[in-house]
Amino acid sequence: MIGCDKIFAKMTDYLTHIRPRKQADSDKGKQEVSLSDLLCPALLPAALFFTASDLSVLSNSLALSAWIVYILDYRTSSSTRGGFPWLSFLPAWVCLATAPHLAQSRFKLYLTFWTVLMYRLLFNRIIAKFTKSFTFGEGSIITQGILITLYSQIIRLYGMESFRTINLAKKVAENLKWFQGHFSSETAINLLISWLVLSVLSVCVVLLYKYMDWKVTTITRKIFHLAVILVYVPGLLYEPALLYYCSIGVTIIFILLELIRWSEILPRLSSSLSTYLKHFADDKEGGYLILTNIYLLVGVSISLWVWPGSLEPSKLPLYAGIISVGIGDAASSIIGSKFGRIKLFGTEKTLEGMTAGFLSMLLASLYLDTQLDIYNLDIQDARLIMISTTCLLTSLVELIVDQVDNLVLPLVMYIAFTIVDKELYLTLM
Repeated sequence: MIGCDKIFAKMTDYLTHIRPRKQADSDKGKQEVSLSDLLCPALLPAALFFTASDLSVLSNSLALSAWIVYILDYRTSSSTRGGFPWLSFLPAWVCLATAPHLAQSRFKLYLTFWTVLMYRLLFNRIIAKFTKSFTFGEGSIITQGILITLYSQIIRLYGMESFRTINLAKKVAENLKWFQGHFSSETAINLLISWLVLSVLSVCVVLLYKYMDWKVTTITRKIFHLAVILVYVPGLLYEPALLYYCSIGVTIIFILLELIRWSEILPRLSSSLSTYLKHFADDKEGGYLILTNIYLLVGVSISLWVWPGSLEPSKLPLYAGIISVGIGDAASSIIGSKFGRIKLFGTEKTLEGMTAGFLSMLLASLYLDTQLDIYNLDIQDARLIMISTTCLLTSLVELIVDQVDNLVLPLVMYIAFTIVDKELYLTLM
């Protein structure tokens, strides 16, 4: 018991490692967990609600773990933090109780139990290691994503018949054959070339702005939103599977580059990355990490990653990230910074910016829905109401949330669009 007391006594200062929302709060050393922080852990489970039952149950348990971590380690009153850790076991037992089929496999039983149990340790490790880089809500989404990804990949490997070299070689050969057959079309090649050109142009913009020492504004950063629109919309329309794998690959590259920059394992490369990336860093960045570019990529890709069905033909929920972040957030920021006058609810966000964001998301959603053309004309009025409600909800969340928009808004819009499609599916049935 003495050992446990010493361990959890060290956890009582984790609250000081989360990122304040405003620079003024940072100067005052003020860190706290807000209501939007506590809502964030529920977003990924809601997005996975219609996916595989194991992942859905697991994500719900991880959300419960996040709220328990708040109770144990992140409440403002230091006298109530760092309590006896038995409560950390509760989400794991709830997970197994609500999914009794997991107990039929000893491997899945232990893997599920320890995945949920690892949440508190991993979350607090991330928050403490990268001090002031994450809010509580952002850290919750990231920790959930890491654990769910690891769980699903381990389950996939476990499902292989054998790990013998010959079987692994056959599996690799099958995948390479599938890639060659699927991505050697003229459309896929043209998309890859266009994406490469856009990537080179984006890098050139960063180099040019730093070389000329031009001031980077909110509008300047939206250049990259335009780039992701030009990448993701054609990709989703014509080759969503290709976009899926490329988005994962590029995200891994971005994360590795940031780890190299942070760790300074390659001093010259790290210094160059810091010089150019800090010039474009968002005002919400904190700590030493630079995450704006990674958040943007994850935000526009996350609907692809969590979609439970076939990617072809593509459906409106797959566009949630590009509509909410690539289009809506960009329009809101540009119009709000240029023409915004009426401040809302004591924030820096304006009615003009919110209106521009809502209208741009609505028009983009209706246009893309028309292009997909997968629903009967008899229910277009109902669908218009549902899409409008989804865009309005996303705009309101953008107004009140104090997390990074690129992570939160895509999940909110994806959840709403998925519910819309579920309702329409039941209507058609």
